[in-house]
Amino acid sequence: MSASTNRYDVAVVGLGAMGSAAAWHLARRGERVIGFDRFHPPHMMGSTHGDTRGIREAYYEGPSYVPFVRRAYELWDELSELVGQPLFRQTGSLTLGTDGSLQINGVLASAREHDIPIDYMDGAELKQRYPAILATDDLVGILEHRGGMIEIEPALKGQLDQAAKHGAELHFDEPVERWLPQDMDDVESPIVINTAKGTYEAERMVVTAGAWNAGLVGKLNLPLLVTRQVMFWFEPRANPEAFEVGALPFWMWERGPQDFAYGFPNVGKGFKLGHHQPLDEVDPNGYNQEMTAEDEANVRQWLERTFPDVGGKLLRAETCMYTSTPDAHFLIDIHPKRPNIVLASPCSGHGFKFSPAIGEALADLSMYRKTEHDLGLFRVDRFVERLGEQASQTSQPSQTAAGD
Repeated sequence: MSASTNRYDVAVVGLGAMGSAAAWHLARRGERVIGFDRFHPPHMMGSTHGDTRGIREAYYEGPSYVPFVRRAYELWDELSELVGQPLFRQTGSLTLGTDGSLQINGVLASAREHDIPIDYMDGAELKQRYPAILATDDLVGILEHRGGMIEIEPALKGQLDQAAKHGAELHFDEPVERWLPQDMDDVESPIVINTAKGTYEAERMVVTAGAWNAGLVGKLNLPLLVTRQVMFWFEPRANPEAFEVGALPFWMWERGPQDFAYGFPNVGKGFKLGHHQPLDEVDPNGYNQEMTAEDEANVRQWLERTFPDVGGKLLRAETCMYTSTPDAHFLIDIHPKRPNIVLASPCSGHGFKFSPAIGEALADLSMYRKTEHDLGLFRVDRFVERLGEQASQTSQPSQTAAGD
């Protein structure tokens, strides 16, 4: 394909949760979009697989996330209508920890600031309401009724299908090898993208490549940590009814600063959970994607202290990657030296639920260099040394809040 005869308005590099959403929003606004992914979504090589992801409104990571996730709820409903199937299942969201712990305090802060209805339970009430949980006397729980789970693969396929329906040209199994010009002072030239299959030209670019983001914008030296995570699906060995939808919500459990897990009720595929430790740093281009005996032993030990009736037959295990920032907040911003490039992700292991809203924000930034979404928490210059006056001018619009 010749760059001289095939110019696009915008190229989206990486078509996982965030890239597919960006492609959808850009294409339906009439932009000529080309998208690239090194694999063929949905796939098991990145961060967007594993059946389900949780969604919750009383966001412990910070009250400023709440308007963003509320917009995501609206867009998930819209996408469900467009694809003709429900993508969200309301199960409630249960946060577990000790009184004063990071997650418990964070949920309470978001609930107070945004008037979110919650139920606060001590250990005795947790034992009564959720017999699946091994509730100690010092355990507390907060139930948010609106929480639940998103079906990953139909959601991703829906965003990609909608992007294609509006004219986006999607290139799967075609990794971007390089883009030019990489001269940091050349801020006006169109972007030329090289792959093994061709050369393409776009006026603007959106980089949403997850674990591969750092390599694509290497001159920024972004401090991104890529880690291997394992998801498990178990068959309960006793009292299976206590793990069904309706009996148990989507849950998160903080047992200590380095001891956190999340999971889902059984929707017919087993009791799913992921334990965030250990955090093994990996190279996204080659890491152990098989569950190890140590992986299984660690999670079974954790289950004995939390859900003792679960540790029956292991039905399935899958690995995925988290790409995290040092402060665990997202990165969504305009490139500090290239105003025609927008960066998004890493989402530090908690971004999928936001993806349609992040895609909307990316479309705004790419087209208008501003958005009504408040992205001040996610700016790139919290990690990157300021690159002269132009850095301030080009990245500043990403903080534009509603009403500005």
